[in-house]
Parts: sequence; structure tokens; C-alpha cells
Amino acid sequence: MRGSTKSSRSVAVNALKRELIREAAKRVFVARGLSAASVREIALQAGYTTGAIYFHYDSKEEIYADVLSASLAALHEAVSAAAAGETDAVRSLTAAYRGFIAFYRSHPRDLSLGLYLFEGARPRGLNAKLNRDLNERFLGVMQIFESYLGSAGMSPRERKVEAVALFNEMVGLLIAANTGRLVVFGVDVDTMIDRHVAWLQRRVAELVGKQPSKQRAQASAP
Repeated sequence: MRGSTKSSRSVAVNALKRELIREAAKRVFVARGLSAASVREIALQAGYTTGAIYFHYDSKEEIYADVLSASLAALHEAVSAAAAGETDAVRSLTAAYRGFIAFYRSHPRDLSLGLYLFEGARPRGLNAKLNRDLNERFLGVMQIFESYLGSAGMSPRERKVEAVALFNEMVGLLIAANTGRLVVFGVDVDTMIDRHVAWLQRRVAELVGKQPSKQRAQASAP
């Protein structure tokens, strides 16, 4: 029993250390960018030695992946929770949309991290395995939207394209809001969210309405 208690305490301590490292790394990555960040600077921010960082992570890319993975897990939970309890597929879909926007409005640094915005508008990745793992987490979030689009009766092809369109809309709106561009137009974020949701509902109705009834039934089947 004593050994089990000691082991549980060690796991909890390591989990806390990794969380502190992630929080410190997030600050460094946002301030410096992935290319300019260093493990030494992350260690200083976390209050640990460089050796202590390397005990938990092999590289700064691995730290970045862990930070982003935790962010995507939290996003998945937020979007799922926002849609839970709604009465139909379209209401669930629009609630998920609002949940996605709300998460990144509350965590603007996570949006920059997820899109590598501090590296400039160019493609960026980590390594093949980390990229694959992160892409799977991201696609898991977007699968929530695809699932509700399917439940609404949209065909597999249309729901895939619509999910991509939704992602582009949501990210574009968030960037416009976070950079202050909406203020230039004198429009607030909530007004634009309502407009986007109305467009979404109209698109779903139009796309589903164009499909034969048999195809709609097949698309919405579990």
C-alpha cells in the first residue's frame, strides 16, 4: 500500500510539473515564436533547470506538441459541451459553432499557437509523428461538426466541404476580432456570430433540401 501511495504521489507531482512547463512554454512560444524559443528560456519561465525540462521532454517541438494537444483536447471538450442537450442536429451544430468561437475568444493565445500565427503566414510543422498526432486531434474536433451535418441529412461529400467552410469562417472571424479589424468596421463580434449562424442554418437547409429524400435518410442514418 505504501509503495502504491508513493507511486500515485509521484505521478501527480510529474503531472503538475508538466502543466507548469506547458504554461511557461505557452508564454515563451507566443512571445518568441517556435523558431526563436529555446528550452533554456522555457526552463527559466517555469522555474526549473534545463535538465529538468529534458527529463519530461526531448525537444522544444515536443513541448509545443504537448501544449497544442492539451489545447485541442480542451477545445474538443468545450465544443462538445456547448452542443450537449440540444434538441435537433441543426441546433446542436449552431451551438457547437458558438462553442468553438467562445473557446478561442476566451483563449486567444491558443488560437495563435494552433495556427502558428506568430511564425507568419506560412506553412509550419513539427515532425511527421507529432504533426500526425495533432492533426488527428484537430480532425476529432471537426468531426463533431461533420457528425451534426450528417444528422441533419447532408451527404458525406457535402458535410466534408461544409465542415471546411465552417472552419474557415470561424477562424476568419476570430482573427478579425482578435486583431481589432471588426472595430474598424464598427461591428461587434456577437453581431457577426449571429450573422454567420444564420448563414449556416440557411446553407444546411438549402443543401439538404436539394438531396432526394432517400439520400437524406441515408446521410442521417447512424
